[in-house]
Amino acid sequence: MLQSLKRLTRHSAIYGLSNVLGRSMAFLLVPVYTHVIPTDEFGYFGLIYSFIALMNVVFIYGMDAAFLRFYLLDDTKKRDTLSTGYLTMIFTSVVLAGLIALTADYIAPLIATSASLASYVRMAAVILAFDALNVIPFARLRGEGKAPLFAALGLVKVILELIGNYWLVVVQGMGLTGILISNMLGSGLIFLVLMPITLRHISFLWARTNASALLKFGLPYVPAGACIIVIETIGTLMLERMADTATVGIYQAIRKMGVGMLLFVNMFRLAWQPFFLETSKQTDAMPIFARVLTYFLVITSGVFLCISFLIDDLITLRIGEYTFFKETYWDGIGIVPPLLIAYILYGIYVNLTVGIYLGKKTIILPVITGTAALLCILTNLALIPSFGMYGAVMASVVAYGVMVVGMYIVSHTYYPIPYEYMRIVKVLLVCGVIYMVRWYMEGGWVLEMGLLAMYPVLLIAIRFFNAEEVTFVKQRLRLLRS
Repeated sequence: MLQSLKRLTRHSAIYGLSNVLGRSMAFLLVPVYTHVIPTDEFGYFGLIYSFIALMNVVFIYGMDAAFLRFYLLDDTKKRDTLSTGYLTMIFTSVVLAGLIALTADYIAPLIATSASLASYVRMAAVILAFDALNVIPFARLRGEGKAPLFAALGLVKVILELIGNYWLVVVQGMGLTGILISNMLGSGLIFLVLMPITLRHISFLWARTNASALLKFGLPYVPAGACIIVIETIGTLMLERMADTATVGIYQAIRKMGVGMLLFVNMFRLAWQPFFLETSKQTDAMPIFARVLTYFLVITSGVFLCISFLIDDLITLRIGEYTFFKETYWDGIGIVPPLLIAYILYGIYVNLTVGIYLGKKTIILPVITGTAALLCILTNLALIPSFGMYGAVMASVVAYGVMVVGMYIVSHTYYPIPYEYMRIVKVLLVCGVIYMVRWYMEGGWVLEMGLLAMYPVLLIAIRFFNAEEVTFVKQRLRLLRS
């Protein structure tokens, strides 16, 4: 079992390399942005990228998940599956981008009421087209196990965008326009690199039967994916209408402080689907899947404690005459802990999807995510007037919690994985106790470091780790000493 989990860990690390390095470098630009971009313009940044996130689901329409499923489980049709999927994506991406560009003046008022964002919408259409065209080539690299190339290209894209962002936003003072131009250039250059690599492996034949199978499997991901994006973005859109653009700017900037948790969850998500498809053929697949959830919670609980404890000190850190974040953005610090919980819940949801995925019950996804999205909207309506951005982030927690419960009930029906419930309770109990001690006690960073050190100690004290895990760790320690 541990060998299988090592494979998942290795792939997660490689897939996440470009993501980690890229987001880490991008994160370092956020404090710079807070000093050169006003809060209201940063609010427009959040609004336009919320639109991009939502439309990204429409542009991809579940083709990445469908392609991986048929590409990995049907070795006899790999070339035809790749050809049909890629040619379909080329056609739909061009058509959708053209429609958005032509109707930008009508779309912009739906995104923001306080300013016209039509020019930004047109640039967003180009970004969406390039990103969609890169989906199948990147999915093929994942399916072929070419994680290093996947990570390298992702890292190149991020570096290009960061250089462009710094030059256009900080040096040239172009604001949101500079960010969007950098994004277009980064996605466009990666498309030019991936296209010839992909074309070498396709048959240039478009098969209606293959396209039908891909769409039948992937289209349920559109409403499901759209609902997840609604959960992520609706708070931003509703804050602009129920509060003000400056509040949206603060909300978006502070959300970046959850990057550590988001990185880990995204690393896990990228490696999880190919992993469980391959592992599902093993006789001990279910116990392995159960153990993955346990380890996921062990790691994310530790990340939650680290970020929650250190966030105040980091944001207010003074470097010369500047603070890490400009003081006008400090009001939102309190949204970080519930934001981290929302990301953990999303990661649990991703883990639980294995049941309906293997059981080909993806048609149920829209029901679960749609219910969660509706509750998210209602919770935002109820909480934002009184609690502002804090109400928006709590709505996300509620929505992801509903998704976890719904997915567990449905997935367990079709694929009953024997999760390690007592071990999960132990992790959550230790994490909760440590967090509450920090909440009620004052001791500065010394207390925080001490409590973080207590996390693994308490897990050992309550006998969380089993004999196999203890033996595995001892063997690795011996190797390190030798």
